[in-house]
Amino acid sequence: MNAMKMMYLVFLLLFLTACEVKLGPSDYWSKMFRTQSDSSYYKEKMENLVEALSKNISDYEINKVAVLDLTDEVGEAPILGEYLATRIVEAVTNEKVFRVAQKGEVNQALTQLNLKPSFVFSKGELASLGKVLNSQAVLTGKITDLGTNIDVHLALTDVATGEVISSATENLNRTKFAVEMLRHH
Repeated sequence: MNAMKMMYLVFLLLFLTACEVKLGPSDYWSKMFRTQSDSSYYKEKMENLVEALSKNISDYEINKVAVLDLTDEVGEAPILGEYLATRIVEAVTNEKVFRVAQKGEVNQALTQLNLKPSFVFSKGELASLGKVLNSQAVLTGKITDLGTNIDVHLALTDVATGEVISSATENLNRTKFAVEMLRHH
């Protein structure tokens, strides 16, 4: 009888040592109740935008794109616009959708042409940007604070025709971090 009890005890100990108990919340719930967004959140959102933008554009022969800083409602490029533009460049290069003009090159071209980042350019301004940067399209964006969330809208415009080739919008959580970055220029 004692041998049988001992055997049960050994099996119970072996069973318990092979099990792991996690007392913390699961990743699902921590993601659902996250109060502030982290950089991976913005990376994922910009990847979604690039994926939506790159659909159905195979008819256009675009080799190189210039990505401009995103602007706010008053036409200025806030820190959030600069940050999201770098995330967009990262997403475009990771997906190998287009080649991307380097940010310094884009800033130099804007200065040379006496332009600033904007969501709206004239056909002549687009043609000049395309020529200076040797790019076939310009990617512009606008950030709109809606009060409950923040909309990020991107437009890919052909520099030769001035035609919007593709556009996409993504909603961001309106966190304290995002609002602060949106207010600073």
